[in-house]
Amino acid sequence: MEQQGQGLPMNFKLTDAREMLCECGNDTFMPGFRFRKVSRLITGGAKDSILPIEMYLCTQCGKPLQDLLPDELKDKKIIE
Repeated sequence: MEQQGQGLPMNFKLTDAREMLCECGNDTFMPGFRFRKVSRLITGGAKDSILPIEMYLCTQCGKPLQDLLPDELKDKKIIE
């Protein structure tokens, strides 16, 4: 996932940035997490490991903001 704010020029203004919206049109999000369990056979540890994945959830519809999710967790839209 990209780090927010890296590589911005010193004279950057908030008005220069585009708003990020949910699919429902809402612009307010709250932090949330998904968790993945990684087998001890993969990690070599004594027990399975838990991997927290930070995401931002829409305060209106509850869906995660797709732009900030790792590619593996983004909703895949089937083109018919």
